[in-house]
Amino acid sequence: MKTVTLCSFNVENLFMRYKIFGYSPSPKPMRRIYSEEELKEEGGFLPSPVWKNSFKLYNKGPWRDLTASAIRREDQDDNVDYAMPDILCMQEVDSMDALRLFNEENLDNYYPYAILLDSHDPRRIDVAVLSRYKIKSLITNMYEPYEGANSHQKYLFSRDCLEINFEITNTKSLTVFLNHLKSKFVDPRTPKNKVPEEVEKSNNLRLQQSRKVAELVTDRFRGSNFNKENFVVVGDFNDTPDSSFLKPLVQDLGMHDVISRLDPRDRWTHWWESKNIASQMDYILLSPKLADNSPAKPYIERRGISNKRKKFSYLNFRAEENKIPFNFNRFNDVSDEFEASDHCPVFFELKL
Repeated sequence: MKTVTLCSFNVENLFMRYKIFGYSPSPKPMRRIYSEEELKEEGGFLPSPVWKNSFKLYNKGPWRDLTASAIRREDQDDNVDYAMPDILCMQEVDSMDALRLFNEENLDNYYPYAILLDSHDPRRIDVAVLSRYKIKSLITNMYEPYEGANSHQKYLFSRDCLEINFEITNTKSLTVFLNHLKSKFVDPRTPKNKVPEEVEKSNNLRLQQSRKVAELVTDRFRGSNFNKENFVVVGDFNDTPDSSFLKPLVQDLGMHDVISRLDPRDRWTHWWESKNIASQMDYILLSPKLADNSPAKPYIERRGISNKRKKFSYLNFRAEENKIPFNFNRFNDVSDEFEASDHCPVFFELKL
């Protein structure tokens, strides 16, 4: 069998853009352009006369070094414990240029293949792939229509459900469905009486997305092929495994969540700082064939998570029986200001 290491990681706003705007606090935020002096003070910058130096990952140098450390799974002496993943599936990447620059400057150009398609997200955070294996084919679902009630959203996937087929060997291939489903975030400026409506819209959209992803998988691998082929569904699903809004995808489809192989108190992948809640938001779902052939447990890299609260956190919801320790070892450069991401990368060894 062929071993392929896969990683899914929400890298939290891997941007490559100018920081040129200032916002003044008010009920209706007022935007203005920074002066040159303010840009320097605020961590932004102006375009260089030399075009090749005009774009940078603004104000994120130490942050992105830690993101790379999490991908490398470095020890406390910055030695690499394990080889980097063969296929790195990422969420919240700004652009193809940002993806390539991160690979070149932070990952020593380890990956020869890179893919990102600009989708519809208003924050311009897309799903992306870095790979050691050749990409044979690519299918986008960014134009899948959305007909949800009380919504002005035109498309179902703002960040796409990207289908990528990798050539592993001359006779073996792997299909990855890469996702970043609708978040639970509600704009804090939303009037209190409108919050329940916004939450309902978000939940309904996430439900429709999970249904469509399940449909795309079953359409792609019909009948007996579902049990015979090598495919995975990965990404940030923005909800917990027991959520009714993920049920069509996580519970009903017939794929296997590798994180379920861990002790329940060790399954969290995301820390919601403001609520001090840890929960599983990130997934690697295996096809039946891969689940049977790949007996390993996943590895969740948590040393890049900040420890601002310096106390305990909770698994899924606030319940004393679910309290988990949070004062574990971090990478040396993790601080209150810098962390790898608010998500943890999930690694898994596939056997093809």
